[in-house]
Amino acid sequence: MVVKPTSRDARSAKQVTRKAIPLQKAHIHDTAVEADTNFLVPDITPSDAPCLFRIQIQVDTAAVFSAMVTNAAGGAGEMTLKFNSGAQLTAGVLNIFDMLVDVGDEVNFQVDQNVNIDKFIVQEV
Repeated sequence: MVVKPTSRDARSAKQVTRKAIPLQKAHIHDTAVEADTNFLVPDITPSDAPCLFRIQIQVDTAAVFSAMVTNAAGGAGEMTLKFNSGAQLTAGVLNIFDMLVDVGDEVNFQVDQNVNIDKFIVQEV
């Protein structure tokens, strides 16, 4: 069976190289955030979807970490997507997650406890 490439498969060398270099979308260092409140202003969106957001986070208090995703084209309103199988992140431990992001997605993040974010970075890869 022969599969013909689609227009998305026929990327230029420049496009492929650009995708190989992470693009920083958000950065927080040593900042207190409130429970159940989006902590990025404004929401972040992909520059070249579909893509991955690589997320690094360490908190000082155990908390459930979630992405809040809206997509106007999907029409479903805001969806809560929990990381770490819905279990609390361990305090003082660095966690790294990958999240698929699609065209039209607007993404923010929440924790379910008042915490101090030691380090938080989102990169588009």
